[in-house]
Amino acid sequence: MTTDSSLFDRQRAHLLYTWTAQRRARPLTVLAAEGARFQTAEHGWLWDLESQVYNVNVGHGHPHVRARMHAQIDALAAAAPWATLEVRAELAERLCEKTGLAKAFLATGGAEAVENALKIARLVTGRRKVLARRSSYHGATLATLEVGGDPRRAPFAALLGPGYYIDDPYPHGAPVPEVFPQTGAGALPSSWVQSLEAVLTREDPGTVAAILLEGFTGTNGMQPPPVDFWPRVRALCDQHGILLLIDEIFAGFGRTGAWFSFEHWGVRPDIVIFGKGLTSGYAALAGLAIDAAIAARFDDETLWCGLTSYAHPVSCAAALGSIEALEREGLVTRAAEVGGYLGSRLRALGPAIRDVRGLGMMWLVELDREVAPIAERLLARGVFAPHRGRWLFVCPPLCVTRADIDAICEPLAAELAALDGAP
Repeated sequence: MTTDSSLFDRQRAHLLYTWTAQRRARPLTVLAAEGARFQTAEHGWLWDLESQVYNVNVGHGHPHVRARMHAQIDALAAAAPWATLEVRAELAERLCEKTGLAKAFLATGGAEAVENALKIARLVTGRRKVLARRSSYHGATLATLEVGGDPRRAPFAALLGPGYYIDDPYPHGAPVPEVFPQTGAGALPSSWVQSLEAVLTREDPGTVAAILLEGFTGTNGMQPPPVDFWPRVRALCDQHGILLLIDEIFAGFGRTGAWFSFEHWGVRPDIVIFGKGLTSGYAALAGLAIDAAIAARFDDETLWCGLTSYAHPVSCAAALGSIEALEREGLVTRAAEVGGYLGSRLRALGPAIRDVRGLGMMWLVELDREVAPIAERLLARGVFAPHRGRWLFVCPPLCVTRADIDAICEPLAAELAALDGAP
């Protein structure tokens, strides 16, 4: 077997690493994965608190998902977008059943799905502006960077149109204050809706095509909305003929203990966007679903959307396998029940904790100090812990048990207990 260092050198010589300067890329050679853990050459088996990219919802190496994919490869491994296929029809039926919407469109990644949702919203309304949260992230393409306010848009600012943002206060401070400034000291979550109303008035609601929001915020805060937030947003959209687009790429397919996070608040989207957990990361697939009124617009009008690998049959098979695994093993309900236990264990970790917030298997632990050194030491304790500034994310696969949660939280507690108390 190639050693981890030589393999890293080979890969870095010819393949770009994402979101980093290439000289800062570090080796982490993945050898195998099973359930909620993956094995590395450098640190052995690690609890996967990132579910790779927050997408391996059913867990690693699931036999049913693999069998579904193998069967599809044997039957038909590739097909043009115009082809009618059993696997496409079945997946579209399941997606409409789960979302409560009328028709689906399938893409290869989340950003691509968001772009097509924006295209559809603008085609249907004849308007251009899209409102989003100030720190929101909806993808890394130019179109998706434009609508979001995440700092990752900064290198491309000269190429982007203006963003139209509603305030996004962090009651306990941002993970990196200089790039996630608070919108006001002590600002309350209710100001989200007040900010939305103010932006609509300033921009003229007749020019706004859509409001794009995550159902439950991902790595930009995991901030639960106030109880009346979603009903008021829905009412404003209905009042002004604005489409409500809910981004469930991170939170969808059971991660919050519901199939989609918007179900927790009973809100009805016009378009819902999904990815990541759709296939549990086993193949590249994302998409969106639209309501009947929007779908009817394209009965006689051209849908100016498409791509070469549209609804790829093997990816569709992976999605069906993942959905079936979630159903058969009760993983959505387990995420809610075991996720509640996970939250209680995280809240008891120690005095360095400033806040713990989340739902299901989607949690954020906010510390009083930078997390990076702690995450580095956790590798030696068998835990892979994603982090950002003062935020530690705990988002394991939905298959984890209470015993797994104990095995995860024990090294977390030990590491935090070893801190000297000074931020």
